[in-house]
Amino acid sequence: MNRNTGDLDDEYESAPLQGAQVKCSVNQRSKMRLAGLRGVKCGSAFRSYARPDLSRAGRMTLLKSQGAQATPSSIESGALIPGALPSGTWDRDSFWQFADAAKEATEALAAQKMKVLPQLSIEDLRQVCVQYRFFTIDYISDLALLLAKLPFGGLRSLLSEILAEELGEGDPDRAHPAIYDRFLATIGVEPEQLQRCIPANRKNLDSLTRQLSARSSAFGVGLRGMGGECLCQTYLSVLFEHLKTHPYMVEHADRIDWEFWTIHTGEQDIIHGELTRQAIDDYIRHEPEALSDLADGYECSITAWNLFWQNIFASCAIRPGTVS
Repeated sequence: MNRNTGDLDDEYESAPLQGAQVKCSVNQRSKMRLAGLRGVKCGSAFRSYARPDLSRAGRMTLLKSQGAQATPSSIESGALIPGALPSGTWDRDSFWQFADAAKEATEALAAQKMKVLPQLSIEDLRQVCVQYRFFTIDYISDLALLLAKLPFGGLRSLLSEILAEELGEGDPDRAHPAIYDRFLATIGVEPEQLQRCIPANRKNLDSLTRQLSARSSAFGVGLRGMGGECLCQTYLSVLFEHLKTHPYMVEHADRIDWEFWTIHTGEQDIIHGELTRQAIDDYIRHEPEALSDLADGYECSITAWNLFWQNIFASCAIRPGTVS
């Protein structure tokens, strides 16, 4: 079997996957920090108020608005998710209600898009996987830019730990893009394919970096803090559930390097998302005036993320909506 995890000092948990044994590394500092949050379980809210009880019509409206066609220019102009935001002045409750509703709708949209994956040719599936590589690389650079803009405090310290993990904590072979490239190699992606970003997505990712640089740190927290650690994990979990059922993945499961997925769809990334949410909640308690920019950044992230996958699937022979 291919070496899946390398030598780590972290605790491991084993889980079966299509006949293969994969190991999940869990960052101990993150686990200890999460354990300090009294009464909180992975996936639960960090607030004293209840999750919003959206009507079916409300959920469908948000889902349809997220599924609308988007462009980098609409992202930068702020013409995003019309009607999805609460009216009036933002407060902490309305912000988290919007964030929860948007995340729920994004998960439904992801399921709708990703169900086509098992039907793709292996060439198209490789193309889908290669394109995600560029998101991981740009996320790391943008997170470093966000850290430079944030004031000292709990959120900055937490995101700096996440950035260090993304970069391998001093070991370039442990950097998450390197781990992902090992996954790509084991599904047959050739080295020259690793530089072929879809032009529309290159434009999309560059627009995020411009926005991050030009706008406030609160906007950046919504864009790359919530967008990167809270939203991305939701999408990747759905993606992986469909990816691993592709006939090629099933047939070659025992020689595929799954480590990237055990990190980003397992306990470690769930913990990151929960800790990020708690840190952002503390941030807005102390900086309530940041709520508007924070919401704008998260909205921008949702639209850019959906555009990113829209562009990827547009290049595939079989597209979402053509598979029942």
